[in-house]
Amino acid sequence: MKNCGFGRNSALTGAHNRGLVLDAIRSHAPISLREVSRITGLTPAAITNLVRRLIADGLVTETGHAESQGGRRPGLLELAADSRYSLALDLAATVPTMAVVDVRGRIHARRSLEMPPRGAGVVEAVADAAADMLGSVGLGAGSISGLGISTPGLVDQASGVVVKSVRLGWYQVPLRAMLQPRFQWPVHIGKDTHVALLGEQWYGAGRNVQNLIYVWIGAGIAVAILVDGREYGGRSGKAGEFGHTLIRDDGPECACGNRGCIESLAGLDAISRRMASLSTEETGACAQTESCRTGCPTPDPMKVLSAAEAGDPVAVRVVREAGTSLGVGLANLINLFDPECIILGGQIRAEDRTYVTAAIETARTLSLAEIEATVSIAVSRLGSDAGLLGGAALVWRESFRST
Repeated sequence: MKNCGFGRNSALTGAHNRGLVLDAIRSHAPISLREVSRITGLTPAAITNLVRRLIADGLVTETGHAESQGGRRPGLLELAADSRYSLALDLAATVPTMAVVDVRGRIHARRSLEMPPRGAGVVEAVADAAADMLGSVGLGAGSISGLGISTPGLVDQASGVVVKSVRLGWYQVPLRAMLQPRFQWPVHIGKDTHVALLGEQWYGAGRNVQNLIYVWIGAGIAVAILVDGREYGGRSGKAGEFGHTLIRDDGPECACGNRGCIESLAGLDAISRRMASLSTEETGACAQTESCRTGCPTPDPMKVLSAAEAGDPVAVRVVREAGTSLGVGLANLINLFDPECIILGGQIRAEDRTYVTAAIETARTLSLAEIEATVSIAVSRLGSDAGLLGGAALVWRESFRST
């Protein structure tokens, strides 16, 4: 069981200890008082007092009992699911989506949003969606602990400014400053891959993992990296452009201007381009025109992935090539970071077995055996909800720190 940081036995640090206990219960539930004490380093007496107050505040509940080790059976603790809720907004999703999420990561309602380019229209769209969402589940504003937003592009998380998002067409948009006056709860904003990593760490395959790499796979490819329990952002917060690392000097041209980037070989757009370059005689997945080389509309990459699972031989070849290219990059990540776990997420699904298998097998073949043997590689269990749950986790993380 991982240690989540030691508490301080001082009356001056009550808020710190309270947050520490909440996080220990959140990450290890159901858990006994003794285990909370061991993990946090706080005395049993301090834990007992803190937990009693947390139960009185409705934040923690007792659920069942652990096996007795002599004497009374100790009670087990977990966060009270209905104690607080957050709003989460994923602007990086294929269609921007908002959800109401409880503290255990359960989504109670969701709805899609139409986002205007920027300015006041954005504020109104988010505020209207929030009001509708709360009304749909019968919650008042006082039940909400915060709004957590996942956005693509470069984000200054401290200031809440979207510095640059090509996908949204936003440059230097002070999103938090725009939204905060409309809400009585705090607004938190993070970069999409970093937020998805947090979602996996709190609710997914990365729970309690201290060295984790989340790989977002879509039109582009990016990573978020957790090192010894701390997110690595680089000097200026721009770390994670894994898709623009080069693996083939004779590869196709990438949007960044280089050739042979992982993104240009393994991303979903790369799968579409490769499929479209094949002749009609080779594939039935793109037979709208006489020649795919000269006039075929770009195939939907998700349909190509599905065609590979259905056994279409050309789709299998294209998808396997893309997965193999990703695996080369994963091997480099394994050798460089020695992670406990790599999670493949974004738009890649567990059922995309041809792609996933090629990536994992290649990564394990090419990485150093001594490191590879200790690494787990898995497809996200949260799927497209990683950004939403990560947005909720942004709220809870900050709430626990300041509670």
